Amino acid sequence: MESHSTSLRGAIPLRAVAAARGGLVGRTQVPFLATKVVAPRCFGLIDRPRLLEVASRLPGKRLAVIKAPAGFGKTSLAATWSEWLRRQGSSVAWMSIDTDDDEPARFLLYMTQALQRAAPGAGAGAIDLINETFLISPQAVVSSLINDLADVEDETYLFLEDYHWVTNAGVHEALAFFLAHAPSHIHVVLTTRTEPPLPLASLRANNLLLEIDASALRFDPQETRAFLDHERPGSLDVAGVNLLHARTEGWPAALRIVVSTAAPDQDFSEYVRSLSGVRRPIDDYLADMLDGLPGDLLMFMLRTAILDRLSAPLCEAVTGASASRALLASIEKRQLLLTALDPEGRWYRYHPLLAAHLEQRLASERGDELAGLHLRAARWYAAGEIWTEAVQHAIAAGDMTLALGWIKNCAMDLVKRGDLLTLLAWQRLFPPEVMRDQHAVKLAIAWGLALAVRANDAMQMVDEIENDVATHSPADRALVVCECQAIRSVALSLKDEGRLALPLAQECVSKSNDPWTANVASNVVRYWFCQTGNLDGFYATPWLPYSVDDDRRNVFASVYRRCIQGIVEARQLRLGAAERYFAEASHLAEQHVGPNSIAAALPASLTARIRYEHGRAEEAEAMLVDRLPLISAGAMIECVLAACFTMVRVAAYRNNFDRAHTLLERADSLGWSRDWVRLCAAAALERVWLHLQEGRISEAVVAQEQLERLAERYPPSTDFAWSDIPRYATLARAYIASSQERFADAIATLTGLREDAARAQNRYFALRVATHLSVVRFNANRAADALDELREVLEVSASSGIRQTILDEGPRIGALLNAFAEHGERSGKSPELMRYVRDLVAACRSRHQSATETGSKSALADPLSTREGAILKLIGQGLSNKEIARNLAIAPETVKSHVKHIFTKLGAEKRAQAVARAQSLGLVTTM
Repeated sequence: MESHSTSLRGAIPLRAVAAARGGLVGRTQVPFLATKVVAPRCFGLIDRPRLLEVASRLPGKRLAVIKAPAGFGKTSLAATWSEWLRRQGSSVAWMSIDTDDDEPARFLLYMTQALQRAAPGAGAGAIDLINETFLISPQAVVSSLINDLADVEDETYLFLEDYHWVTNAGVHEALAFFLAHAPSHIHVVLTTRTEPPLPLASLRANNLLLEIDASALRFDPQETRAFLDHERPGSLDVAGVNLLHARTEGWPAALRIVVSTAAPDQDFSEYVRSLSGVRRPIDDYLADMLDGLPGDLLMFMLRTAILDRLSAPLCEAVTGASASRALLASIEKRQLLLTALDPEGRWYRYHPLLAAHLEQRLASERGDELAGLHLRAARWYAAGEIWTEAVQHAIAAGDMTLALGWIKNCAMDLVKRGDLLTLLAWQRLFPPEVMRDQHAVKLAIAWGLALAVRANDAMQMVDEIENDVATHSPADRALVVCECQAIRSVALSLKDEGRLALPLAQECVSKSNDPWTANVASNVVRYWFCQTGNLDGFYATPWLPYSVDDDRRNVFASVYRRCIQGIVEARQLRLGAAERYFAEASHLAEQHVGPNSIAAALPASLTARIRYEHGRAEEAEAMLVDRLPLISAGAMIECVLAACFTMVRVAAYRNNFDRAHTLLERADSLGWSRDWVRLCAAAALERVWLHLQEGRISEAVVAQEQLERLAERYPPSTDFAWSDIPRYATLARAYIASSQERFADAIATLTGLREDAARAQNRYFALRVATHLSVVRFNANRAADALDELREVLEVSASSGIRQTILDEGPRIGALLNAFAEHGERSGKSPELMRYVRDLVAACRSRHQSATETGSKSALADPLSTREGAILKLIGQGLSNKEIARNLAIAPETVKSHVKHIFTKLGAEKRAQAVARAQSLGLVTTM
């Protein structure tokens, strides 16, 4: 609610209130607004179980403080708590505070009236004291109130809404006295934008204080999704929801503004993509929030909006304000969307929407100051040798000479951290002639181009560098040439040209004395030994150990190393070990580069595939959906393959075949743009599998023929990356043969392929082949062979927790698992194995039952949401909109909005038509 209103329209004299209640009427007539002591009704709230659960801790606390900036849902949470407490049988009092209440007698009058509504009879003496004279000691009034409350038996909760309007020391002292002496069954909950000057430290020390801040009130991603399902069902996919959550950082007011201001016929996903703090409705809200601030504070915020991070010394250097530390403390105290980045409060940042608003306002009101502000920031960072930020601010100031002079100090550091996109963005700002003599910078850019999978550009720059150093001394030239050779090996490796990359990298490993160069080359060698199944060579390849500091400075090489180690472990079906390597890589990347970086995207893509394999599809998707652009922009093919496979399988798992096909088309496009034939072949194999899941055998045959042509065009001369292409083609051939009931052909094909995969030391792929082979044998009525084959599969997969490789075989694997379970019970298989099999049987049954149900829902172009389904069922039971609203505890207006969506989706104009259409589609079984 957080009302600023001080209007007394509808007020009634206190004399009338007291008379109506049989109280004594004094000589003073005080206006009283009854609505200030009634809890607000908040419509359209979503369930937030994690915050409602906190209410169960209130009985053990004397005070609860809900503190956050405007628009964070403080009143909504307090109202939810108060209603929950009422339902538990507690007495609840409510007082809404505004600026007129900043005076002890008036404040205590309303506080006592609120408590009297909750506990009739309590507080009559206190009201009499206030009526007699406004000069009486507040402590006397509070003492009288406390004495009355001591006789109340129920747990009683006093909610004080918007306590930040109170500045009077007498009010604070009166409330502090109340908190110190009230009976133990009396509790206070207050909402505020600022820290209240109450004895919080002693309450905290005695475990009598409950604190809820903005971080707890922010919507988490699941709550953001639930809010959108309630307000704009079906308007955003998972990626869109995550983007909206990231842009708003879970700020409830911003979410509400975004949803309510987008036009009904507008592309909501596009609206979210273009969201910023300069969008009119959000801009207006932020302007209102900043209005009334002291001029020096607002000017400080405007001038520091150019900074991604704020500290007192930096702000002082940029703005010239010697009171920067006090100004930052004031912004934080006023809860103006400033977030501390460390426990000590040395560094802060503005909420992204507020930062964008401030920057736009700075540009329009004081645009002539921008260059100077950026230049001062650049020089401050340069003085601390924080070169990346120094360069960024120098570029923003338009001083390209200064920026170029500093780039050489940080270019290679950016590469080693994996911050490739920043370096390559800088490269585009400088013409080639300016860069001609910048050998160190050019080498760093060549590394960046190679690691960002821009192989041709990288090798062209390497050629230029070698020409540039042709006249240098032999020793200097040898060092540069060795580094150039390492860059070539990386570029060729990431282009999937292992046959050319491997010998170059092997030579660098033996020649280079630079740990970065030698270890990057070592990664190339190890990767290709992994690809070719040469595990002895893989483990024998040297790696120069980094110190802890070197690990931090050489993040990208260390992340790649752990990812490659994890890939080897996964191929050997040691998924636990693989996941540990990927987790180490993620920790390094997120700690030293950040979660939204290419370095963090590499292990995320590989971890996601394991999460999917373990049956954690939602987790897998969540890890990938926001990182797909980064994975496509700068990840090695193995990561792209893992991400593509996982996202396609998750989409198919949900019967969203259109989405799966779209993902495969994107993979195809990326594969051809990069000459990644292996990616195109993998996409073709998935397309064959996908068509067969849909029962579209003819389309599957076409996709299989396309894959055969790829295999013919790219025959492997040795066992490198292209060796996977004929393996994919062979598996696709077996899929088609089994779907056409040519079981003998399929069995022969799969048997040979399984042996080939085992020779290549890829036990994971061999397991996939063996699983399908067991199903084909079962379909060919060779049950004994099928059970033997499946036993081997299960014994291997059980220890790794593998599920989806088995379940993705479709409904027939369920029948085979059932047969195995029956046979296993009779033959006395190990209890652990049988428990694993029973879990698979249950998962298979659940998956294919839900697939059948989803199939009926997918008959609609735009499926009904869960809430719409519930409303539709109640419509079928003959309930009106108001009755449905009461039943579901939502507003009638919300029901009306959902009904409109239901009619649109079902193509109905009347309620009876909607019900009939839903029954025909199997969306509702009984009404």
